[in-house]
Amino acid sequence: MNTTKYISKDFLNIFIAKCLFLLQSAFILNTPSYDPCSNYVSLDQPWRANTGSGMGICDRNFNWNGWYRLFYYGMNIRMSESCVDVNRCGTYYTLWLNDPHPEIEDGVVTRQVCGNSGNDCCYFKSNPIRVKACPGNYYVYEFLSPMTCNMAYCTAGLLLFAHDLKDLL
Repeated sequence: MNTTKYISKDFLNIFIAKCLFLLQSAFILNTPSYDPCSNYVSLDQPWRANTGSGMGICDRNFNWNGWYRLFYYGMNIRMSESCVDVNRCGTYYTLWLNDPHPEIEDGVVTRQVCGNSGNDCCYFKSNPIRVKACPGNYYVYEFLSPMTCNMAYCTAGLLLFAHDLKDLL
């Protein structure tokens, strides 16, 4: 009497696929998380300040890739959270956050970006961006290309954070 049992090819393929999936899942779960607070590009472009005049800058032409930390002549600065007049920030149509900046405990959040047309502060609803509050009183942004030219992301003028002020005194 022959008691040998054979495993079907289909069963073997399913078994191998499940093993590979489990190995891949274990690798992903053990991979350290990517923290944009320590992996960003410094963006020190003073013309982005909402106090600067327009020059026709087009952020659509910029190759946005990854996370950015904003500076104004080397000092921390953040995106404007209120409507910015047209013909500021080095451009004509100014882009600003229509939602508040997050707190550290919020993690990475998605925020709506508005563009001022001159008649309507939020006439242009640009691509939403991701924002994160970081230890050390700064923010990082994952900027995306705006929908059209003559649009640029604006910073909040000369807003300084507390740790910047103590360095100035």
